[in-house]
Amino acid sequence: MTKVAFLGLGAMGAPMARRVLSAGLPLTVWNRTPERARPLAEAGARVAATPREAAAGADVVATMLADPAAVEAAALGPDGLLAGAPRGAVWLDFSTVAPADSLRFAARAAEAGVSFCDVPVAGSVAPATDGTLIVLAGGEPADLERAAPVLEAVARHVERFGPAGAGAAVKVALNLLLGASLAGFAEALALADRHGVPAERAAAFLLGTPLAAPYLRTKYDFLLAGGEPPQFALGLAAKDMRLAAESSDGGAPVASGAYEAFRQAAASGLAGADFSHVVRFRLGRLPGRG
Repeated sequence: MTKVAFLGLGAMGAPMARRVLSAGLPLTVWNRTPERARPLAEAGARVAATPREAAAGADVVATMLADPAAVEAAALGPDGLLAGAPRGAVWLDFSTVAPADSLRFAARAAEAGVSFCDVPVAGSVAPATDGTLIVLAGGEPADLERAAPVLEAVARHVERFGPAGAGAAVKVALNLLLGASLAGFAEALALADRHGVPAERAAAFLLGTPLAAPYLRTKYDFLLAGGEPPQFALGLAAKDMRLAAESSDGGAPVASGAYEAFRQAAASGLAGADFSHVVRFRLGRLPGRG
């Protein structure tokens, strides 16, 4: 039976790790803040004190962490996962990082005799809880097959895009489209509002046109209801827009603009709010509340 280590128990990592445990796979977990591991420990997971301890003896080591720096901190060094993972293990990185980061992690993993696959996901907390995420995979097919018990536990589909780095590239591209669309919608509402057309009236019209992606309606309705609890933190959206801009070698004015929109909103105190609150930031209020 595949032995699994899962590192990172945040809003996405915790429900994904629970899916692994529910699939009957032996699971060891680690989180920088140990209290987050308590519910999984009560459900039968073993809790490790360090990434190295978690990875020891694991067939598959999964990471779901906030940014490239967090992945690097958990992976490298004397207490990192690569110091503990046995040769032949597969490292699945579910984190959203830049393609260059994935290539760097793959190289370090290879030095340790560990196979690396970048497997970021499409979907938020509800699909993570239900096991209906879509995995955007980069890596060798044989390695992804060896990690199939974990991937099948957390996702309804694995879309393979190529070697290491390919999954990260598509995830950053996907989140660029997501963030730029929402930032553009926020600015459109603010423009109308500034010129005397209430944002709510403008939204009712704009969301009924073919120009509006269906998810904009979902996020706007979520915001009308108060925009809580966060499904995707605004600060993480800012990070992803930055990754998109940096991954485009300076040729990404849309990514740069979207990054600035989310960066400003995060700096205003909304970093921990759902990313739909970029609309609130642009309007200066929650829509529907005058």
